[in-house]
Amino acid sequence: MTDHTAHQLHVYEYLGKERDPLYIAIDMLHGEESLFIPEIKATVQVNQHGLYEMASESNHECYSNKEDLYDCVSEILSNNIQGGCSCVSN
Repeated sequence: MTDHTAHQLHVYEYLGKERDPLYIAIDMLHGEESLFIPEIKATVQVNQHGLYEMASESNHECYSNKEDLYDCVSEILSNNIQGGCSCVSN
């Protein structure tokens, strides 16, 4: 992988996240529904307090809004090949 490829912008940064299937799926979460994201082996859901959660075997993060959750999941997906993510505490 070249350095240029590693830093390529996500296509939905140009098209707008409102067109991203991931953002649409997160936006549609309500109540007890959850969404499993196999690429990062994590589940996202809205809890009983209206907070957005992302849980995996090693982490459980909570976000006050869907935009923050989406931004973090997008960063993880973008950095999945490189390893590491600044939005999740270790």
